[in-house]
Amino acid sequence: METVSRGEKAIIYPGERYTPRERVWKILEHQEADRVPAELGGCLSFMMKQSYFNLKHFLHLPIFFKEIDYWPGGTHYTSWWTTPIDEKIYRRFRIDFRPVSIRFPRPFIPQKLLPDNSFIDECGFHRKAGETYLEFATPYPLEQMDNLDEIINDPYWPDPEKDRSVDGLDRKAKRLDEAGYAVCCVAPMGGPFEAAWQRRGFNKFLEDIYFRPHIANALLDKVTKILIQMYGMMLDQIGDYCTLVGVGDDMGAQTSGLLSPKTYRDFIKPRHKQIFDFIHKKTAGKIYLHSCGDVEMYIKDYIEEGVNVLNPVQPECPDMGLESLKKKYGDKMAFCGGVSSQRVLPRGTPADVEAEVIRVIKAGAAGGGLIVAPGHVIQPEVQPWNVCALYDSVIKHGRYPIAV
Repeated sequence: METVSRGEKAIIYPGERYTPRERVWKILEHQEADRVPAELGGCLSFMMKQSYFNLKHFLHLPIFFKEIDYWPGGTHYTSWWTTPIDEKIYRRFRIDFRPVSIRFPRPFIPQKLLPDNSFIDECGFHRKAGETYLEFATPYPLEQMDNLDEIINDPYWPDPEKDRSVDGLDRKAKRLDEAGYAVCCVAPMGGPFEAAWQRRGFNKFLEDIYFRPHIANALLDKVTKILIQMYGMMLDQIGDYCTLVGVGDDMGAQTSGLLSPKTYRDFIKPRHKQIFDFIHKKTAGKIYLHSCGDVEMYIKDYIEEGVNVLNPVQPECPDMGLESLKKKYGDKMAFCGGVSSQRVLPRGTPADVEAEVIRVIKAGAAGGGLIVAPGHVIQPEVQPWNVCALYDSVIKHGRYPIAV
């Protein structure tokens, strides 16, 4: 599979003035560049495996064995649903970003196999392969525990120093940075809220918040400590090269946030602030928060915490209209996403996709602060010609000064 080789520089295409890294930095500083950057997949360069293989077939690109059985994912075992991206696809769509992350030093081996073919994965989560995603399964690993010592000392908690590796990460990040790309440090696992409920069970964790806050706080502190350790391992190696540092913590449902603002501020915000402050001390790179769904109620808090870029900006959510978000928060936060993943990409024509891209550019590109991307990871039912239409339309209509 093609990768960026030593000495290979990013292409500055006719009519462009900046390298990908220079372009992204200007956009993140709320300045207009030569064109609007685009991101592949909506979560720092991931695609659902089925849509990725369809796209490669459509573009007459070979499929490699590593793409079929992809175990070292930056953060977790992803064989069921995502794959690394071929450099030829990055270049075909003029994607400015290249991801790097902590990795596993050995092939994936489940920590525990269960009779129903589910397993405890390398992060200690109970997982089972679904048709599309690697699902979280019940019972959750800590769901039936009530003793705090038993919960905190569960043997399946990851040990970053033992179970992860950053060997060679600095060389890769330096090579990509020197080639002119925007280097993105990918989140090592879900954030405090996600990682706590995925280990404890969503309902049980909400019960903890309201009835057993000592357990909720202990879980959140444990996860926060592990995350800070992982980010420290990565950023000690690549902090000088990062343009973006990814953090993932899904806080939204389709029509509202998952927690009340007060509950968020009491339990989650202090941990977010702790992690984001740590990241900002380690690198000049901007913090890119992936938080799905309708999270408008938290955006002021995100800004106070130090978030610089919000992804995915799902237009189907009632409070996540890009034009409205830009007016409210566009001087303090950049946005990545905006293209409909639920309606237009899977069900529209290439002309519909082009019209959607024009809508997003009109809504958010003025004055910088916009990275065009799908509202979430490109799903299996998205046809490859619509993927091409998305990125070709960004190249066609995203030139500054914006004239659509």
